Amino acid sequence: MATSEKPIYDERVKEILQGLAEGLTRDELAEMFGHANYKTLDIYMRRRNFTWDSEKKTYVPKIPREKHQEEKALPLTKAQIVINMLKQPTVDIEEVCKKAGVKDHRELAEYMTAKGYIWSPDERNYVKKTGKIEPTPAEQKDACKVNQEAERQEETHMSIRSTDELRQFQQYLPLLEMLQKNKEKLMEWLVPTQAPDTIPRYIIPGKASGKTVQISDALQNLTVEFCNQRNIKQRELFEVALIEFFKRYGFEYEIERLLRSHE
Repeated sequence: MATSEKPIYDERVKEILQGLAEGLTRDELAEMFGHANYKTLDIYMRRRNFTWDSEKKTYVPKIPREKHQEEKALPLTKAQIVINMLKQPTVDIEEVCKKAGVKDHRELAEYMTAKGYIWSPDERNYVKKTGKIEPTPAEQKDACKVNQEAERQEETHMSIRSTDELRQFQQYLPLLEMLQKNKEKLMEWLVPTQAPDTIPRYIIPGKASGKTVQISDALQNLTVEFCNQRNIKQRELFEVALIEFFKRYGFEYEIERLLRSHE
């Protein structure tokens, strides 16, 4: 950010930001500081290199146009990286899978579906899923061809599984059949119906390590009170809170893989 575009935190700017944090409106602040209305307050803040963020309901430092455009051009997620790689004229499916951290095109399709994307035969790429999409027979045939091409490309990098490996897998078929027959009972056991006040418990792989996080003393007091009442450790509280947060805000696939990895 150029020097001339750095935000200027003078005394009035600090008071305005503090007032917004306390729930005051722009009109109320404009009246407090002698402005005609919130528009003249906006002008004052723009001259100090701030802009109004309608989502956060406060003023935030301006981002230079060049930097903003550069950041927008960068892929933000693994799903976007996959889409960008598939746009290339010569696509190596194995390289795409490696970049996305999956073992093959089937797991790649599972990952992209979990992230809200669907394969488009017309685009020959993944596109954002909108509404209910029923593939036509022609689209299904095209998708089948794409899978066959991907399988042929994989075969050039992998040797055919031996008969011994296939025989090894077949010995587990009776167990898989038994699990399928008792699927409902297993699901009831694995995912019991919990009472509203029951705290879920998770077995998380990996070693425990310290993490210092600063929070307000009010939240800290609530944390201690809650743990004392429910007779749980603070570590368990924060682990459950983080897992539920990740599952709710776009990391459900990653959390499921993490929790399955200890099995």
